[in-house]
Amino acid sequence: MTIHKDPIDYIDIPAPQHSSGAFYRVVYGDVDWNQDGKFRRAIYVLMGYETGINYRRVAHILTTSNEPNGLSDLDLVQAAVQKLKEKHCSSDQFTNNIMDVY
Repeated sequence: MTIHKDPIDYIDIPAPQHSSGAFYRVVYGDVDWNQDGKFRRAIYVLMGYETGINYRRVAHILTTSNEPNGLSDLDLVQAAVQKLKEKHCSSDQFTNNIMDVY
């Protein structure tokens, strides 16, 4: 059963501190979390390597700066998420689905 359909869009961010050729793939696409055939649009992060995308390994996004400009991997991933959100999602899609967490 398919959990992830082919991405609608994605942004790759180099992550050489993980390993040579490693990258974060920030994806906008359809996901079937419950494996019940009901796909929902989502933005999610995968790890990629020279050998391909790893769907089973959780992306561990580093929060400490590793760039000369002081940005962390988390800063770069968040910027990619924002870019995909602005490109593909109306603000209503997000504000109507936000749940109170407090």
